[in-house]
Amino acid sequence: MPAPRLGALGPKGVPAGYVDVRHRDARARVWSPAAEWALSVLASGATLHSWAAARSDRRDFAGRGEVHAVPAPAAGPDGRDRWAVRHYRRGGAMAMHMEDRYLRAGTPRPFRELAASIAVRSRGIRTPAVVAGATYPDGVYYRCDLVTEWVPDAPTLGEVLQREDGTRGWLVAMAGAGELVRELARAGIFHVDLNARNILLEADGTRWVIDLDRARVLRGPSKTAAERMAARLTRSIVKIGTPTGEHLSDREVQAALEKRPEDL
Repeated sequence: MPAPRLGALGPKGVPAGYVDVRHRDARARVWSPAAEWALSVLASGATLHSWAAARSDRRDFAGRGEVHAVPAPAAGPDGRDRWAVRHYRRGGAMAMHMEDRYLRAGTPRPFRELAASIAVRSRGIRTPAVVAGATYPDGVYYRCDLVTEWVPDAPTLGEVLQREDGTRGWLVAMAGAGELVRELARAGIFHVDLNARNILLEADGTRWVIDLDRARVLRGPSKTAAERMAARLTRSIVKIGTPTGEHLSDREVQAALEKRPEDL
């Protein structure tokens, strides 16, 4: 069996603090203190996601594919005690044909998300630190995983809206999401698929954004990005509806997103 290699891909394009590792054809870009962990997982024949799925001490979360929160086996960038391990799956019409496969062209999806995450964090937006991204070839395609540090007790906006159901908490959550849209646009970040599942809200109002693999880092603030993100988020919230089965209008959602948290 070929020995796993550390740093085999060279430093080109690798962010500071990260290293590239490879075992056979599997590749991972990993926070340096976690490199030995990643190597051991790949050398065992597992993927990062299957390693997490096999742990009896994991916590599971619903969503597109399974996300497992597991105790951190090494130090991550922010030193949190659990990691969230996600297997990438396609959404929309492509999911019917491609499921979890991506064409082997350009920068792999988890490596793009790592770069976007670093840029977003550098501009003052909260997003969980990336620990590792890995790709596994499948002919002309690849499958991939992402490991981030886990933010505890931070449900998605969609989960909050379903349980608050028109109360003041609902309004606070909506206003917080709208403020996040404005923060992203001011920071020059265009999250192409901003929806109610990739905004996390802590009880104290702290806001996080996740799923940055399609995010675009712009040179500066963008009114167009703000409008497009708000429109995408509005569609997502309208689709979710309320726990009683009602669906809000676009105008109602937009009005709630435009409120300022400090005014509630």
